[in-house]
Amino acid sequence: MSLIANDLEEIRNIVESALLKQTQDIIQPVQNELEAIRNDLKDIYDMIAELQKSPLRNFDKLSVEDKILTLYKQLLNAAKQAGITLPR
Repeated sequence: MSLIANDLEEIRNIVESALLKQTQDIIQPVQNELEAIRNDLKDIYDMIAELQKSPLRNFDKLSVEDKILTLYKQLLNAAKQAGITLPR
């Protein structure tokens, strides 16, 4: 029994398809993990950028009056987020 060119081509296609499927099964979880790591890194960079904008980052360099005003603003914001009304 000899194989003709069409048979060989069909066998090649089956083998290539099987290898491609196995490769995708291995690569897909790695791609998902990489995407998750990229998203985590982006979140970390965003948090760092937000911290650098924070008025408290140079707190020690502020005058006493500015420190009190800054703390007061932070306290008002925290109370507002918590739904608490502070006495004036």
